[in-house]
Amino acid sequence: MSQQYDRMVDVVLSVLVSDGFEGVSVRKVAARANVSIGAVQHHFPTKDAMLQAAMDTAARRFRQRLAERMDPTMPAAEQLETVAVALACADPAERETAVTWLLRLARAAVNEQVAERHRSEWRALEALLRDLIAAAAPAVHADDAAAELLALLDGLAGSAAVEPDRISPDRAERLVRGHVRRLLDRGR
Repeated sequence: MSQQYDRMVDVVLSVLVSDGFEGVSVRKVAARANVSIGAVQHHFPTKDAMLQAAMDTAARRFRQRLAERMDPTMPAAEQLETVAVALACADPAERETAVTWLLRLARAAVNEQVAERHRSEWRALEALLRDLIAAAAPAVHADDAAAELLALLDGLAGSAAVEPDRISPDRAERLVRGHVRRLLDRGR
């Protein structure tokens, strides 16, 4: 995509994080990105298209940061713990991802197209967790353990974004690591 598109997506992300879905408008994005309203409408015919572009960008950035932390030679248990800690989005650098995800989740509750995209991506995340659990702890029922872990991570990511005084980055990471270690211990 173009630099102009990337700048507009960055503005959409910024507005989503600061003002929520309701605060996003073509006019606001155009003004903050220093582009015409027509340029915004060309790339984003609807607010849902803006939300999807923002989620795609936040997810891409998240995957890049995760790839930097991962080493394919790491044991499966270490990979699982690394992925789980990252998915909790407790790191303040992940707040953009967590808030965007929360806004998309809320939108998915009332919009079937957004819901289908969300379900598809979460099935893929659950499959990743399931595969890592199966490799790290073959005695554990990986399907249920992956669903349970993803639910915990969803809740912690939301809490860390909304209630950072209650769920600090350190606390979220401690909770995730403890859960993963207990899960792996069940498989030994």
